[in-house]
Amino acid sequence: MLGPLATEESRAVNSSGQLREKGTTHDNISEEHTQTASGKVIPFKQAFLVALASGLGYGFDSYAVNIFGMLSPLMAKELEISVKAIGVIGALFLVGYTFGTIFFGYLADRIGRRNSLKFSIALYGTTTVLGGLVSNLFAITGLRFLTGLGGAGELAVGAPYTAEMWPAKYRAVGTGGIMFALYSLGYIVAAIAALAIVPEFGWRWAFIFAAIPAALVYWLRSSVEDSPRFKEAQEEMERVVKIEGVKRPKENIWAIPGAKRRIVIGWLLYTANTCGYWGITYFLTTFMIQKFNVTISESIFYAMLFYVAQFFLSFIGTGLSDWIGRRPAGIVGALIMIAGTIMASTADDLPTFLIYGALMVGMLGWLWGIGDTYLSEFFRTSLRGTGFGIMVGGGRAVSILAPLLVGWGIAEYGPTAPFLATAGLWVLTIIGYMMGPETSGRELEEVQL
Repeated sequence: MLGPLATEESRAVNSSGQLREKGTTHDNISEEHTQTASGKVIPFKQAFLVALASGLGYGFDSYAVNIFGMLSPLMAKELEISVKAIGVIGALFLVGYTFGTIFFGYLADRIGRRNSLKFSIALYGTTTVLGGLVSNLFAITGLRFLTGLGGAGELAVGAPYTAEMWPAKYRAVGTGGIMFALYSLGYIVAAIAALAIVPEFGWRWAFIFAAIPAALVYWLRSSVEDSPRFKEAQEEMERVVKIEGVKRPKENIWAIPGAKRRIVIGWLLYTANTCGYWGITYFLTTFMIQKFNVTISESIFYAMLFYVAQFFLSFIGTGLSDWIGRRPAGIVGALIMIAGTIMASTADDLPTFLIYGALMVGMLGWLWGIGDTYLSEFFRTSLRGTGFGIMVGGGRAVSILAPLLVGWGIAEYGPTAPFLATAGLWVLTIIGYMMGPETSGRELEEVQL
C-alpha cells in the first residue's frame, strides 16, 4: 500500500479512540471542533468561515443555474426558441455539469480545495455575465455549457472541503445544511432579481448582475485557509516522494476494498437527487403557467416561496441526520418526497399545489443536504474530491436526460405526467441508504476508505 494512504489509515486506526477521547461534547455548537489524524485541532470559527465561503459560492451557482430556467419563457419569446430547444440547452448545461463535477473533484485533490473553488467561480461567473450579452442561440448554448462546467466545482469541491473542517457531531448541518440552505437563498435572490430587475431593465441585466456576487465570493475565498486535512495529506505525499525518490504515486480509487460498493451507493443517491431536481425545478415555472394559468411573475414568486421552505428543510433534514443517522434520515426524507411529489403533481387547484409544491421542492434540500455530507465521508482525504466527483458526476450524467424527457413530456402529454413520474426516482434513494454504512457522529478518519 502507498505510504500516504497507509499512514492516514493507520493513524485513523491508532487514533480513533484518541480522537473520541480528546473530542469533548458541548451543548454549544461553537465550542465543538474536529481534529485531523495527526491531532491538529480545527477551530469552529475556521470551519464556519469555510462553510460560508463554500455555501455562498453554491448559492451563486444556484443563481446562475436557476435564473435561466426562470427567464426561459421570456427568452424563448424574444429569441424565438421553442420549449424543446430550451430543454436541449438545459441538457447541454448538465453535460458541462457532469464533466465539471468529475474534473473539479480531481482538481481539488491536486491543487487544493480553496484554489479549485476560486477557479470555479471565476469561470462560471464570467460565462453567466456573458450570457446576458449575446443573442445567438449557439452562443447561449455554449455559454450555458461552460457555466455548468464551472458551476459544478461548487458542490464537487465545497462539500468535501466543508466536511473536512466541521466537527463530527454537527457535520451534516455544517456541510449539507449550510451549503444547501445558501443554495436555496441563491434561488431566492435570483427570483427577486427576476421580479425587480427584469420588468425595469429586461432579462439580460439579471445575468449581468451576477458579476457583483461572483466578485464578492471570490474575495471571500481568498481570505480563508485551505483544509488542514488536505495539507497533511499533501505533506505526507511529499515526504514519501522524497524518501523513496520516486514520482508522486498514483492512487487507484477503484482498487480500494469496498470502494466500488460505495461508488454505486453514490450513483444511486445522486441519480435520484439530480434527476429529481432537474426534472422538477427546470420546468417549475412552466408547470404552473400551463396548469394553473398564472403569470410569469406569479410563477416566479411562488417558486421563490418554495425555496424558502427548502432553506429551512435543508437544516431540518441534516440536523435529523446528525441526531439519528444519515441512513434513517435519508430514507424518511425519500418517503416524504414521494408523497409530496404525488400530491403536488396531481393537485387540481393552485392552493393545493402551493402547499404540496412547497413540500416537494423543500424536500430536495433535505435529501441533497444529507447526500452531500454522506458522500463527503466515504473516502480518504487524498481521494475525497475524486471520489465525490465520480459519485455525483455519475448521477449528473444520467440527469442530462431529465430536461429533455420532461420538456418532451410536457409538449406531448401536458405538465402533470412528467412531474408525477419523478416520484419513482426516490426508490433509488431508499435502496442506496439501505446499502450504505452509517457515518454520523464519527471523525472522518474512522469512516473513510
